[in-house]
Amino acid sequence: MDAKILDALKAIRDNYGDGVFYNLTTARNLLNDLAPTMRKERIQIVNLLEIGGYFQLKYAEDTYPIVRERLISQLIDTFAVDEKIAEWVLNIFSEFLGFNINDDGAVYRAEELEKKHGLKPPLPIMKERPASAEKSPFVGGTERRPLMTVPRPKFGEKKAIINRKFAQRISADLHSVAVTRDGHARSSGPNPDGQCHTNTFDWRDMKAVSAGAGFTIGLRKDGTVLGVGRNDFNQLDVKDWTDIVTISAGARHTVGLRADGTLLACGKSTHGECKVAHWRNITHIVAGQDCTFGIKKDGRVLVSGNNKNGDLQVSHLENVADIAYAAPGRILALLQDGTIARVGRENHMRKSFERWRGIRQISAAPDYFAALFENGTVRFLAYFWPDSGAEAATMDWREIVAIAAGRHHIVGWKANGTLIAEMLHPDISRNKGQLNVGRWEM
Repeated sequence: MDAKILDALKAIRDNYGDGVFYNLTTARNLLNDLAPTMRKERIQIVNLLEIGGYFQLKYAEDTYPIVRERLISQLIDTFAVDEKIAEWVLNIFSEFLGFNINDDGAVYRAEELEKKHGLKPPLPIMKERPASAEKSPFVGGTERRPLMTVPRPKFGEKKAIINRKFAQRISADLHSVAVTRDGHARSSGPNPDGQCHTNTFDWRDMKAVSAGAGFTIGLRKDGTVLGVGRNDFNQLDVKDWTDIVTISAGARHTVGLRADGTLLACGKSTHGECKVAHWRNITHIVAGQDCTFGIKKDGRVLVSGNNKNGDLQVSHLENVADIAYAAPGRILALLQDGTIARVGRENHMRKSFERWRGIRQISAAPDYFAALFENGTVRFLAYFWPDSGAEAATMDWREIVAIAAGRHHIVGWKANGTLIAEMLHPDISRNKGQLNVGRWEM
């Protein structure tokens, strides 16, 4: 049985390349075709792919024992599988990727697996684990490394519009990305530029993520920054950044807010969107398509970028909590009292937003704005509908604590710690896997 699974995995990789393991639907269908009678085994394989285990192992190298132990814990905690099953799955992929798992001290008893689960270990039975290994949290020991825990948001908590720590853990463009409960960055969707290559060992201990046009930026808890994907304007030149507390990805540039209230920026700066090094006392940043916004502690806003048509008029704004940039001429400000103020040319905005009250968060994509309300519901206004704009009926989502607007879809974080996603563009064919977020543990 194990040989058949290994053969199936090798056939998939040989014919379709490593990238196929990012697409769970494709990988699952191929496994169904190649191993039709091995349903239980296929489920366990897909479980590991779901948590990005294949790529974490692939790039583990010397950290293999640590990565292995963490993945076992994730399989146990996320999918409620037996520890022996989790170890069996890791053995399958370890052999597949060429690791010598005889050196990690693990013990696998064929009779236990065969009797309890009908599975066989992929390698010959090993001798009993030495007593000295029993207490090791890394190398085959029975003690589990605790998963990094992140407090889950409380539904309906006060002053949510200025508590951004939840909203910064999910983001979307054409793809979806999130920091899950174990501190890893998960991503799903179209991946032509490698923007979804976050399921690696480097993307751990994460604090925030931000999705750009063909790239992804991640902020670690230690204040350093990572980037993957498109780098045609050096928007990924963030490896030397330190002491960062907030990140924001625009269309072709990246901005980071340091703990001292100053900014770093890299990428395209045709309109001065990266000329922000002189700003001070900034508490929040938003990178737009061709501009950068900085919100100061007193609620006033600074902006640098393309203001050719007066789109970036912000001098009249006060008590601003956040900015939502959809496209030139389509910019909104969320005020600290939960209402909306318009930015730039008035005739480019819809008055529908002026009726909205009690807003916790706003998010935007080129074709629409979305608003999360204090009661946990979500509304959006889409510009691909009639020219006058159309305020959609409240979505059927409930108890939402954070949202992220992608170009064609929207992601919502529910109070129970799960994610949901829904296409908003009427052309459903634009769904390229960015909705596959339902099993991410937040």
